Amino acid sequence: MATPRFLFNAHNRRGLGHLMRGLNIAREIRGLAPAADILFYTRNDSAGQLCGSDFGYVLEPEPERNGQWPGLVERFAPAVVVYDTLLPKQADETPPVRGRTAYIMRKCKPERQQEIFGHRFLNTVDLILIPHQPEEFGYPLPPTLRSKARHVGPIVRHADAAAQQVLRDKYRLRPDRFLLTSTVGGGGFEDKARAFFDTVRGVHQLLHEGGLEFRHLIIKGPNYTRPLPETGGAEIIDSEPDLVNLLAISDLVIAEGGYNTVNEIRLAKTPAVFLPSGRNYDDQTERVLELAERGLASVFIERDPAPIAGYIARFLQDPALAEALRQRYRNDRVATGNRAAAESLLQLALQ
Repeated sequence: MATPRFLFNAHNRRGLGHLMRGLNIAREIRGLAPAADILFYTRNDSAGQLCGSDFGYVLEPEPERNGQWPGLVERFAPAVVVYDTLLPKQADETPPVRGRTAYIMRKCKPERQQEIFGHRFLNTVDLILIPHQPEEFGYPLPPTLRSKARHVGPIVRHADAAAQQVLRDKYRLRPDRFLLTSTVGGGGFEDKARAFFDTVRGVHQLLHEGGLEFRHLIIKGPNYTRPLPETGGAEIIDSEPDLVNLLAISDLVIAEGGYNTVNEIRLAKTPAVFLPSGRNYDDQTERVLELAERGLASVFIERDPAPIAGYIARFLQDPALAEALRQRYRNDRVATGNRAAAESLLQLALQ
């Protein structure tokens, strides 16, 4: 049997969601077919630390163009090309793929979702993977797409106990000291990230002035290059490639509301405070409010540090709040779609 070859078009120019979703599937493919040849086409050099030595990648030097793409498709000759969320920017210039084509269709805001449903590129794909359960996705599929679409559930990396111990050693974490972690994900949406960090620094200052004991790691993200001012005892980390395991060992997380971060926190069952920000196509507010309605998180739409710090102070001082939230989490079930997505792509590669 020929070695299956997969080429992931992961548009990770500002965020990390497209690349991380592809990597989660790629790891599962390797588990099912160890000889699989997997390559990523990316637009930000953060791919270097995230792909590591496990997967090769090609970096597009012209972020607004697909200059490297035609030659890459020709040289690599993939059995399956996988596009994530963003449709090919220049569909007329995208060369035909000799193998099969798959598209990962994440939920978008209603107007954009209808544009995606009607896009002619979807008529050419062989498989549509939807990284949501049907009730979460919420949109009925057009009849023309139903036969090739599959709801697989969230595609998200699972935490690992051994990796968590590595992080405890790396950051010299003590089990008796409360760990607060703040993350903006990739950090490539600069204005949004700056506003988030301003709020987080304000929250930290209020907690610090209140004399509360805690450890605070502020993760800038690989795509956020601006310096952050020192903030009274908080530790500013440029990037943490193994963020999913850091979230899992944190006592509380402050985050925006991106798909990957929310699902990783939910899978790890870590208490979280979400500060959703606006995106053109992705509705972060809707995503985190659904968790808040089930009592699984707290959401602050306004970026006033005072009420956020007040909530976290109560969380620090009253262990019963954390225990009540974790109790609700015990009844929360997340059926991840990594394996189902990998199986579907392998099946497509062998057709």
